[in-house]
Amino acid sequence: MAADVLDRPTADALPASQRRVPGATYRLQMHAGFTLADARRIIPYLHDLGITHAYTSSLLTARPGSKHGYDVTDHGALNPELGTAAELEAFVADLHARGMGLLLDTVPNHMAVGGANAWWVDVLENGPSSPFADYFDIAWYDAPRDRLRGKLLLPILGAPYGNVLESGEFRLAFEKGVLAVRYGDARMPLDPRTYGTVLTPALDAARTDLGPDDAAVELHSILTAVKHLPPREETDASRVAEGRVEIGVIKRRLADLAVRSPEIAIHIAAELNRLAGNPAALETLLDAQAYRPCFWRVASDEINYRRFFDINDLAALSVEREDVFRATHQKVFEWMAAGYVDGLRIDHPDGLFDPKQYLDRLRAEAGDPLYVVVEKILAHRERLPDDWACAGTTGYEFAAVVNGLFVDPAHEADLTRAYETFTGRDEPFPEVVYRNKFLILQTSLSSELHMLAQQLDRHAQTGRWSRDFTLNGLRHALREVIACFPVYRTYIDGGVRDADRPVILRAVRRARARNAVLGRHVFDFIRDTLLLKDPPTGPATDEYRAAQRRFAGKFQQVTSPVMAKGFEDTAMYVFNRLASLNEVGGEPDRFGRPPADVHAAFRERAERSPGGLSPLSTHDTKRGEDVRARINVLSELPDEWAARVARWAALNQTHKVEVEEGVVAPDANEEYLLYQTLVGAWPATGDPPAEFVGRIQAYMNKALHEAKVHSSWINPDADYDTAVATFVARILDPGPSGEFLADFVPFQRRVSHIGAWNSLAQTLVRCTAPGVPDTYQGTEIYDFSLVDPDNRRPVDYAARERMLSVLDNKSATIREMIDAKEDGRIKLLIVSRALRLRRDWPEVFSGAYEPLETVGLQADHIFSYARTAGDRVVLIAVPRLVVGLLKGQNGVPTWPTEWGDTAIRLPDQWRGREWENVFTGEKLTAGTALAAGDVFASFPVALLVLLPTSQ
Repeated sequence: MAADVLDRPTADALPASQRRVPGATYRLQMHAGFTLADARRIIPYLHDLGITHAYTSSLLTARPGSKHGYDVTDHGALNPELGTAAELEAFVADLHARGMGLLLDTVPNHMAVGGANAWWVDVLENGPSSPFADYFDIAWYDAPRDRLRGKLLLPILGAPYGNVLESGEFRLAFEKGVLAVRYGDARMPLDPRTYGTVLTPALDAARTDLGPDDAAVELHSILTAVKHLPPREETDASRVAEGRVEIGVIKRRLADLAVRSPEIAIHIAAELNRLAGNPAALETLLDAQAYRPCFWRVASDEINYRRFFDINDLAALSVEREDVFRATHQKVFEWMAAGYVDGLRIDHPDGLFDPKQYLDRLRAEAGDPLYVVVEKILAHRERLPDDWACAGTTGYEFAAVVNGLFVDPAHEADLTRAYETFTGRDEPFPEVVYRNKFLILQTSLSSELHMLAQQLDRHAQTGRWSRDFTLNGLRHALREVIACFPVYRTYIDGGVRDADRPVILRAVRRARARNAVLGRHVFDFIRDTLLLKDPPTGPATDEYRAAQRRFAGKFQQVTSPVMAKGFEDTAMYVFNRLASLNEVGGEPDRFGRPPADVHAAFRERAERSPGGLSPLSTHDTKRGEDVRARINVLSELPDEWAARVARWAALNQTHKVEVEEGVVAPDANEEYLLYQTLVGAWPATGDPPAEFVGRIQAYMNKALHEAKVHSSWINPDADYDTAVATFVARILDPGPSGEFLADFVPFQRRVSHIGAWNSLAQTLVRCTAPGVPDTYQGTEIYDFSLVDPDNRRPVDYAARERMLSVLDNKSATIREMIDAKEDGRIKLLIVSRALRLRRDWPEVFSGAYEPLETVGLQADHIFSYARTAGDRVVLIAVPRLVVGLLKGQNGVPTWPTEWGDTAIRLPDQWRGREWENVFTGEKLTAGTALAAGDVFASFPVALLVLLPTSQ
């Protein structure tokens, strides 16, 4: 094949600015079940696959047992569950030995809180006087209640505070010189300034028991030191520093004393037990701490620290502070300096106060150009800011564009009618999004809204033109503006970008139109504050302008999680017209994309962000790429699909469960989603294994809770959840559901057959389009995983290695692979050959993107383009909307009779030249065009290399 006969340069022939961009990445989810040693073992396989960079989830110490690594607890250490420093060094050395590199996931926005997080423990112990108090985004003195001023709200209790206190669930402990309160697995240190509550009675009992013993004298001395500690509110830096030193000494003395004098330890333990059994005394002790334990539901309304979305045990960091930036990147910078890390993936940059500042600091630290991609979700027509120091995004928008190519826009009205008829839902998607963002602001993120409203209220009170706005009115108006916000966030810092101004104006205009009763003035005040406008009285003072900027910054950190929770995690589980469109970065109301739109998107990508990642699946996608490829087929079969789901619903009606009078589960919308999920996730061969039922039940449970219609994470309805799980089990049981399965399985097999061609086509596009092709672990063959944690199941690399070996040894013919396409070898062939070619010809795939025109009867069923650099040309052609191409038959899109006169037109300079098919080794000679029947004569997708004229 061409990869063997053509003389190709290596990546070293590229300019330095291009060499730093990976050729192809492979995402690995690192955890205790897949360690650095495991990753090292598959490096030869990844290299043979054509991968240039292993791309790992975070390697920093995370919460024990973490499967994803986004719950970092120590930014200064390698996660011991993943391996040792020596194993990391060996992993990197093996990568480098094969000319490969490492792309590392970085989590700057937040970290897990609890006993494993030393910074958080120090904050609990010392409150605002902790040196780490400002590491986390905590509103110490802007609390919603005076009782919380100077304290941290801890929403960790499984029941209301009074119930937990009275039930004796709080326990007090003395461990290595530290006094602490325990609740379940949670451990909260007591403020050393309050140790006297325990130590004074213990000393009295010791004196009675021991007399003037040396141990009692030492305990008295320790108590004296405790009494002289500076208060938590101390602001003098030298006094605070002295106090911290003294606290360390007190703890060491207590630990030593307990070892030397078991009697003292016994008296301390006795006093702790007495306190734990006395709710009133324990309440007094807890009230004196720098934190307030509370029922976890309280967090929705009153939490006073910023979280990652609405997850209480992931606390946001103030990375805009230089000291926090340094501390949170300590180990990453060490690895960069050692040459271990070749690039960074930045998780959730929209959570940062100032993403541009953050990226500029990274670039300054790296010195040489550092390859950086950001997990930024772009809304429709939104562009990544030009001044961000990064190569592009992690590619959600790319996946959405490619997916749309295989959805048939001609049948949008038909499928919409099918959905609305079955479910009775006809609410437009934008309205679904608005309603659910509003819901999020009323429930799980209402505390964030309240804190934001308080900040705006303080600003309003500084001017006579805004002083009459009430806190309630501001909160209501803010809720509307945020619910109407069309993007995740703006990027206002020292000024307002041209791209941000219309976004703000649009959101305020829509919010005002929905709430005429509030009057326009309050909305105008919000608009002017966000746009950093002068007040009516004239030029803004420095103080006024600073307040505007602070508010705009915090506003931006709220709109992003509200969009994520309201749009991604709620609306996309409610609007189920075609589930394959309900994807991160997708637009469920944009039904398909014509080739011209995709060409335009790819050309822009080639010009603006050729180094951005190009995935089809990620650890965050709501369903795997091959699941979506199948569900997309339904867009071409709307009438048959409508008839099928109506029949299935009638057959399965007896399996529904009545939860209460008038309520049966699942409802029609949930049932409609379930059938799409089954069509997409059904095994490629044979009957589903026993675990399949559990996987679908787990998926539907998550879908129910995310949709927040009948159940939710905050208020789960156990009866409803159980009823849906029962329905799933019943309809998948061949006994009671034999008639349903007899009708479902043949239809699913047909969809799966067509969906396979979609999968192969989108795979070749991913591997050859502008950007860096990113393969999610295991998806180099067919993978029918659903949303996490389903997509984090173990990958059988041994089987994949055997498959690749068979391909390389040419032990199977192309025809055999097509006939047995369900085993995944055919997809692996496409991935490996395309990525190897890309590695061999890096300058071509970082070069120009040329859309190619298709003509003839089936022209709409081909998507074709070329990648070029100088006299080197690679032509890509894939079929699309295969149901129409095959006229409803279960054929293969490789028959010349199906293509007729359809052809791909060629530019003048390529006419009359010879091409080689990378997958089959066949040679084609073109005239003015390449006939589709020749291009797809023996393989369903085409990767053609223009041969030199000398051959």
